[in-house]
Amino acid sequence: MRPKIIPARDVKRAYRFYRDVFDFLRDPIDQTTLIVDGSPIQFIESDEKIETEIIVRDHLHEIQEHLANNFLVEQGKPEHRFNKKIALRIQDSEGNTVIIEGNEDR
Repeated sequence: MRPKIIPARDVKRAYRFYRDVFDFLRDPIDQTTLIVDGSPIQFIESDEKIETEIIVRDHLHEIQEHLANNFLVEQGKPEHRFNKKIALRIQDSEGNTVIIEGNEDR
């Protein structure tokens, strides 16, 4: 995931979104911090909006099913990328754009 600093109007709501939708783990020492790739995610109180990118191993149909199960709507059509990768766009709970890059369906 990059960047790992997420602006949010409601930091607790943003924390819950990333924990619940992306299953990011809590820091075993500080349960109020989420960890991805061994680094903490920082949620900062701000009205700013950013674009962040998350790379997953799942295939397109699995990603779309997961998004539907979490009542999230794709923004536009999936974008085909290099090496049979696909990118989907959603908005997080704070209005930030999240690009999810996964694998094309076989």
